[in-house]
Amino acid sequence: MTDVDELPPYRAVLVVDTKEFGAHSDRGQTVLADAIPDVLALAFERAGLGHVWREALFPHNTGDGFGLGFATNHLPAVVMRFFDSLQEVLAERDTRWPAIGRRVRLRMRAGLHVGPVQDPGQAAVGSAVITTHRLLDAPEVRELLERSDPARTFLAVALSQRIFEDVLRTEYARLPPSLLVARQVEVKEYSGTVHLYVPRPSGDLLTHGFGAAQEATADSPRPAATTNVITGGAFDTAIQIGHLHGDLRRDTIR
Repeated sequence: MTDVDELPPYRAVLVVDTKEFGAHSDRGQTVLADAIPDVLALAFERAGLGHVWREALFPHNTGDGFGLGFATNHLPAVVMRFFDSLQEVLAERDTRWPAIGRRVRLRMRAGLHVGPVQDPGQAAVGSAVITTHRLLDAPEVRELLERSDPARTFLAVALSQRIFEDVLRTEYARLPPSLLVARQVEVKEYSGTVHLYVPRPSGDLLTHGFGAAQEATADSPRPAATTNVITGGAFDTAIQIGHLHGDLRRDTIR
């Protein structure tokens, strides 16, 4: 019998990054980088999940964001409580930045996925980790913050299809259906369905939704054009109608 490798343990993987981090000054980047772990820790605490943060697996600072793993049994609570809590903490932090100017604003994208993760002790590796990072890079995720009010919407979330199937479809956790939209995305080598969640939509997201409304409008069939050709003399009224509902009487036409 030949030896086979054991499957690494299944872990939940959460990654966040900061919108337009590189557009800030050096001082602004330092302020944001220092704030990210504090904001995440407070959001976990307020969600009643402080132990998840304290016991995080393979936590890693990405410079403009942060990544960590945790046991999959915490997924329902994270999905239902953490993201709403993070939106609230980011909104509060936005009102009390130091006197560095309103050019500094901490708005985040968050990606959540689950899968086998190899943790050699230095950094987690595997497709589950890579996929989580790819979710954040999808244009469909980035545009959520672009199309919303920067003073009200501070977080856009991308949940993988696996999270949706294992956590939401099974009803171990629930999110408002009106705030959850499925989109097909392609980012580098990744292609799949992402479920977009915005705890506090604003701006164009309120007017047109997360993209589904525009697509439905663009794909809706247009009524066919109607053309009539009248030959000979016209001694009375010619009426061209595409669709008629109710009665049409000649004596109502002037």
